[in-house]
Amino acid sequence: MTGSFPDKTYQRRIRAWTLYDWANHGYVTVTATTFFPPYFVAVASPAFAAGVGAAQARDTASNVYAFAVSGALLAVAALAPIVGTVADLTGRRKRLLLLTTCLGAGLASAMVAVTTGRWVLALALYVGSQIAVNIALGLNSSLLQHLARPEDIDRSSALGYAMGYVGGGLLLAIATATYLLADRFGISRDVAVRSAFFAVGVWWLGFAIPLAIGVAEPPAVPLAHGATGSPIRDALIRLSRTLRDLRGRRELFTMLLAFWLYMEGIGAIILLATAYGAALGLPTAALIGTLLLTQFVAFPYALVFGRIPDPTATRRGRALAMVLWTAATLPAIGCVANYHGNLGVFLTLALVAADQAVGFAFARALGDVLLERLAARLDAKRAIILGLAIYATIPIWGYFLRTEAEFFLIGVLVGSVQGGTQALSRAVYAALSPRAKSGEFFGLYALSEKFAGILGPLLYGVVGEITHNPRASILSVALFLALGIAVLSRVDVRAGERAAAAEDAVIATARAAD
Repeated sequence: MTGSFPDKTYQRRIRAWTLYDWANHGYVTVTATTFFPPYFVAVASPAFAAGVGAAQARDTASNVYAFAVSGALLAVAALAPIVGTVADLTGRRKRLLLLTTCLGAGLASAMVAVTTGRWVLALALYVGSQIAVNIALGLNSSLLQHLARPEDIDRSSALGYAMGYVGGGLLLAIATATYLLADRFGISRDVAVRSAFFAVGVWWLGFAIPLAIGVAEPPAVPLAHGATGSPIRDALIRLSRTLRDLRGRRELFTMLLAFWLYMEGIGAIILLATAYGAALGLPTAALIGTLLLTQFVAFPYALVFGRIPDPTATRRGRALAMVLWTAATLPAIGCVANYHGNLGVFLTLALVAADQAVGFAFARALGDVLLERLAARLDAKRAIILGLAIYATIPIWGYFLRTEAEFFLIGVLVGSVQGGTQALSRAVYAALSPRAKSGEFFGLYALSEKFAGILGPLLYGVVGEITHNPRASILSVALFLALGIAVLSRVDVRAGERAAAAEDAVIATARAAD
């Protein structure tokens, strides 16, 4: 599918694929990250209030929600590799993706029916939609190497993440404005939240239509020997062989291990940022505002990161200069805010805008002159390590954080590296995976990503219980980023690509012989 197509047809297919990230990230930002957790606590608390105080009822509801999230992630970890393998064997990657999309979008929109006391319904819809969205993310990622030319995988993956951030951020901005201005619209805030849930499903399904129309189904790769005729049974057979042989796929296994480790750190920061800010007494408006800001900052920087390792791209030095400028200057502004106590929201945003404008001018004038040679040495793996090194400064900065202004600045710094590191991670993993087994291996990728939401928060909580200091908890997260960098540095991407190509050749030969 990555052969010679007219450029317009090729670009149209890539855009259709990237729009799926735009589609489903509305669920991630609006439902999963921002509105559902506090809404569930509000609607479930009355059911747990008998004989206890309101605070304890809220704690119980919060714990029930946490258990449900863990259960959903465990279900994804178990199901995603099986679904991905079935998709490979049957040649139904796209069809399974669209089926999962319809199911997930329907469950997401059905949350409009959740009202006070209907907490069981709320959990059932949330868990179901969480499982659907995560399986869909893996299936969509598995299409990448069937669509993009090898030289375009980094850039296409980055474009997908960028589209996801701007699409999710746009829907979050609309939902937040509706929530804050509910009185002016003549509705209650409860109705505003439930309307946001409904809109998420419509958004997800609607923006999946280009993929449904414009992306072709990759071919099936059935078992060469020992097929039973049952897709599920054949999937389990192939998956068991893959898991048994995974240690022998040295580069792929090492990449998967590195990804798991550093995603523990990234995932902990994503999941716990608002909780940490609340523990320090920062206002809720600042927390939500920072989430919004991060989404829109991540859009251009995901594209910038996609350009750095692309040998066909021009102005790579400028892209690298912009990343390094932001990594150096935002903490400097944060030191000023920390020293003075606060800068105020509007002054902080003005300083960020001025900093980025000066950085852009600097990158445009001197980036290629100063950094083009260094940028030429940064392949995708090295660019990921750069992003992770910058990310590792965030929990260290978080340890010293005192002001609302710093929280905004950290949000901008997160946005500058988060999308790029995740997009390039997906691209490197795709390059190391045999195309014929893309669904299967991205199922394992999803498994690793879901398990990456367990140890980071656990370490955060354990350190908090021992020290009773949230600052020590956030600092502990840096351990996973350091370990991830160390393991990733041992991945030989070229050797892994050769091994994947050789396996594809063996599979193609076996198929021809059959």
